[in-house]
Amino acid sequence: MFQAQDNKEIKRLHLRINFLSFCFFLGFLVLSAKILYLANLSLGPVTSITESDIYNMKRPNIYDRNGHLVASNIAISSVAIRPNLLRNKEDIVDRLLSAVPSFQREDLEYKIFNDKKFVWLKRGITPSEQNRIHNLGIPGIQFIDETKRFYSSANTLSSVIGYVNIDNIGQAGVEKFIDQQLESGNSRDVYLSADLEVSHAMRDELLKSMNKYSSIAAAGVLMDINNGEIIAAVSLPDFDPQYQADALLPENINKVTNSLYEIGSTFKPFTIAMALDSGLVHLDTEYDARQPIIAGGHKISDFRPQARVLTVSEIFTHSSNIGAAKIALDFGTDYHKSFLKKLGLLDPISTQIQNLPSSSIPADWKEINTITISYGHGIAVSPLHAAVAGAPLFNGGRLVQPSFLKVEDDSNIIYKQVLEPSTSEKIKKLMHMNVVDGSAKRASVDGIFVGGKTGTANKLVGGSYDKDTRRTTFMGAFPLDKPKYIMFLLLDEPKPTENSHGLATAGWNVAPTFSNIVRRIAPMLDIKPSSIERLYDYDQIVVASN
Repeated sequence: MFQAQDNKEIKRLHLRINFLSFCFFLGFLVLSAKILYLANLSLGPVTSITESDIYNMKRPNIYDRNGHLVASNIAISSVAIRPNLLRNKEDIVDRLLSAVPSFQREDLEYKIFNDKKFVWLKRGITPSEQNRIHNLGIPGIQFIDETKRFYSSANTLSSVIGYVNIDNIGQAGVEKFIDQQLESGNSRDVYLSADLEVSHAMRDELLKSMNKYSSIAAAGVLMDINNGEIIAAVSLPDFDPQYQADALLPENINKVTNSLYEIGSTFKPFTIAMALDSGLVHLDTEYDARQPIIAGGHKISDFRPQARVLTVSEIFTHSSNIGAAKIALDFGTDYHKSFLKKLGLLDPISTQIQNLPSSSIPADWKEINTITISYGHGIAVSPLHAAVAGAPLFNGGRLVQPSFLKVEDDSNIIYKQVLEPSTSEKIKKLMHMNVVDGSAKRASVDGIFVGGKTGTANKLVGGSYDKDTRRTTFMGAFPLDKPKYIMFLLLDEPKPTENSHGLATAGWNVAPTFSNIVRRIAPMLDIKPSSIERLYDYDQIVVASN
């Protein structure tokens, strides 16, 4: 009897133990699930891996042509919050403000007083801020490791590099090109064609000229005429890519690639090249420039009238609008238009920087348009257009595609022969004569054989040209004894100085700017002084063969 009773007690004990074990197991499951849930809060928003996540992981470094690191990645921490999990939200706002005074109450309230599952509080916080926020012990706060683009070159290469947005996605320039490379699986580091030191010198001299001549903007591009490498591209005012909002300011638009300008007489070399390349016109061919041309109700005259018959050489050195117009009229509208198209002046330029504009040309190209375009009015081009089209004038007639990336093998350069080499020889001679005894005297550089053409164009204001506002431009190349580089410069609304006799034309401002830049960058580019014999013997000018 006692044994049966004992067996019943043992069975009850086993049932209690099993029940308690089940309760402990169930509690363990609930606790584990809660721990996993809380742990999952720190893993970031519940989303799939996005395109920006991929860019954050493997965005390549950017170097200048000489291996200087100009854009890289740094690790940062960002803080986010899950508003849908919060209680006592007003208290949380106060506590966050006490920990990080740089937070704005209105911004915090906007982010916290909603039921969203995920909201960024701040992208990129300091370690000190992270510690103070962490010590608040607020549920739903999470810290997320990110990468941020760091630009060691600051403003200097912003026109080339571009920038990324807060999600590390390229928005302009080479950074946008990198996105396309990443999408195709290419994450190799990028080497620019730009030279950091040369770019700094060009930017510095343009800033000096902006200040000296009270200009509102400036632009400059330096290109290797033999392989198309863009060695420097400067657009002022500019921005630091570290601060993306500044890149969106209208005044900071990339003036080298995305702005279009009437460049005035700097366009005349293209008109004269057209005539010379036909074989029907020679340097000593004469045109009557005694009287202005009346066309479309407008009078076309010269800035400094010679009031006589001029040779083609004199039309160039005296920058005669009348002479240029008569040359263009001789060839007609269709021929003129097709020639400019052959030089790439009418179409978008193909390069690593995408979505570049076409030149602005007349919708209905008439005879009056051919007249005005012959001397640089009625057509608007970008500085990059001018440099690319200008290269054949100096390199033996070859049109090369520009590159913002370093060209590793010149033997693979693809080019089109758009001019006869003899035409390039003649244009180089005219360009140098213009520096020796023309409008570009102040562009000369001691010891270096240079040549170029100035241009001054009044700005269109309210549909008509304003005689008091202008843009000045210069297109030149160096060293002419073995052509290597073309430079195009622009100053927007330069003003007269004490020494310019009330004039603000290109010869007084952008021409000396060219001289200052070349003098400064020539040693960086390993350009040796030209010999005295070559400086003054036009017959020794040769076309570079590489």
